[in-house]
Amino acid sequence: MILRSRRIWQFGVLVTSLFLVSSPNLAQTEVLNPVKALYGYEDLLRMAEDKIIQETPAKAFDFLIKAKEINPDPDYRYYNLSARAHIKLGQIFDGIHAYEESIKKKNDQLDLVLYVADFYEKERKPKEALFYTKIYLEQKPNAKYRLYTAAILSRQLGLESDYESYIQILESDKTFLSEKEALQTSLQKNIKSKKWKEADDLSLRYLVYFPREEGMYETLILARRGRNSELLEQAYQWTTTVFLTETRYFTRYGVYLQEKQRYLEALSLFRRGFYNLLKFYPDSDAGEILFLIRQSYANLGKDRDTLAIDSLVKDFQNQKKITATELENHQSTYRKNREYLLFCIHWFSKRDTAKANDYRQRLKDRDMEFEEQEFLRVMGVFSALPQDL
Repeated sequence: MILRSRRIWQFGVLVTSLFLVSSPNLAQTEVLNPVKALYGYEDLLRMAEDKIIQETPAKAFDFLIKAKEINPDPDYRYYNLSARAHIKLGQIFDGIHAYEESIKKKNDQLDLVLYVADFYEKERKPKEALFYTKIYLEQKPNAKYRLYTAAILSRQLGLESDYESYIQILESDKTFLSEKEALQTSLQKNIKSKKWKEADDLSLRYLVYFPREEGMYETLILARRGRNSELLEQAYQWTTTVFLTETRYFTRYGVYLQEKQRYLEALSLFRRGFYNLLKFYPDSDAGEILFLIRQSYANLGKDRDTLAIDSLVKDFQNQKKITATELENHQSTYRKNREYLLFCIHWFSKRDTAKANDYRQRLKDRDMEFEEQEFLRVMGVFSALPQDL
């Protein structure tokens, strides 16, 4: 009996030994992930969406990560869910980038394309805004408001031929041409009666048919100012863009920014107005625009530049009598002041080409020095446009 039990025990040891030898990788076998094993790609996307709906967006990423492990090249829905989760977590730019990936996968999501385009326009990124506006226009070529938006963005980027092309497409529609005078009369009545909403709606509706009609912009600005609209700045931006060589609209936009205590941005607008005056209206009185520039410097605590404008006003008024030596001496006192450098370029351009070119180089050097301090390359919607004479 003892002998029989011993044999059974030996047989058991032998079988166990054989089993372990024949299965050397058993201990290293990958542990199955129960989520991946039980749910497919579609299931994981639905579960991620549920978490977003339930206001627990952080947990959605757990399922999105597993979904991408199953499908390393996920479709547009994956990116849409990722974007929604990011945005709910306050990670706006991450959300926008995810939406961009979604559009790459499926570009006929037109509402989404406009959402991204409008986001970049508000963020003052005209290049990106124009890119997505063009994607929309490829599929909706007759969308008037977006044609107008593309025109505005193109001009702000210095793409004049594109701007002109879009504007001409809008102007080619003569549907309301015969009603233009009646429309202007109606707009004036609404403004006089302080019917701000009606004037705003009417101006916006017909602006795309008359994109270079100054009266449309005047009533739009008045209406939005009257109703204290958040879109008033947009009206100023459109107006200064369409009438890019004017001075008065840059002045008005800059004053609006001053009211908002956005002094550095206001300065950038007044500087553009001064540039326009020198380039296109050199015989005009610069008193108002220089006063506003001086005021901006004072608001920014730039005492040296404030004094520079006081001196520049006198030189501008006396520019036909002042000598080259006198002007250069005055400028050297305030050698970093941008307006003085610009005025010297203007003054010498008709008298001494070499001197004018010297001041052009000084202006470039000055702008490079103050580029970060004054946000010269990012400040305002016209930062991409040159301001040298």
